[in-house]
Amino acid sequence: METTSSAGLFFSSAQPAAVGLPHLITALDAELIGKVAHLTKAKIGLWNIPAPFDEQDVFERAREAAPLSAWMLPANQAEILSFGAQVQEVIFGTKLMMVDADFNEATLARIAVTTGKRLETGAYVTPGFQDLPQLAELLELCGWTLIPVGPERSKGLFLTGRARADWIVKLEEWCEREGRNQGRARLENGRLVYVERSAPEKYRSNAVAHCIDGFLGDMEMYFGGADESILDAVGERIRARRQLQESIARSKQDQTQVGGAGVHANTGRGFHPVPPQRAR
Repeated sequence: METTSSAGLFFSSAQPAAVGLPHLITALDAELIGKVAHLTKAKIGLWNIPAPFDEQDVFERAREAAPLSAWMLPANQAEILSFGAQVQEVIFGTKLMMVDADFNEATLARIAVTTGKRLETGAYVTPGFQDLPQLAELLELCGWTLIPVGPERSKGLFLTGRARADWIVKLEEWCEREGRNQGRARLENGRLVYVERSAPEKYRSNAVAHCIDGFLGDMEMYFGGADESILDAVGERIRARRQLQESIARSKQDQTQVGGAGVHANTGRGFHPVPPQRAR
């Protein structure tokens, strides 16, 4: 089954360069990051976030600077591949892109610069790397990138250069086997839309059952279980989440109409403390 909606949840630009490149959007989690690492045979780095561990495995939450290659250290790879609370906090709070940690950092510093916009309120907003006009040029050099997008940065936009479009096909097949929704952005009659496709029913139903079992297990652990009375509360949260997503999409559309552009480089800095969370 396919559904079509506005792509305003994922892009600020009305015609982002990503639309013309091989790409796929799916849930951003440890499984996706691990699959990308497996596909690309790369050690993943976060551009441009300084890696928290140094060569002596000393952890520093607010490290001011570190080379991109520092992400190749085993302790830093473990942080990314486990998709723990610290990495989730950085992804939620900073505009970044995941790349091969062995890629040339000077090239990233030259190309990975986004154009900001001045809002009517006076605030200066910088789009994420998914709106980078030079994405095609960058991907011809680095091969691939994984960019957190969407509400709460809960989706991963995986893009490749044209020479590695086969990775998109393989990731698509993996999504189907795992029962995951997947989608692409495209232009329809001059309008940017997001077309999402469900996995085949036999895979999707298994994945849904697994998620529900996990939810019920949490309810039992924290609240002593759940019965049918919780269905009304679930429906209420679904409606509230839908309203939030629609509000975010409208806000992004409004931003694209605001003038006053300038140049601003994304400069995320450091890991920040977050409350302990249960691994999922």
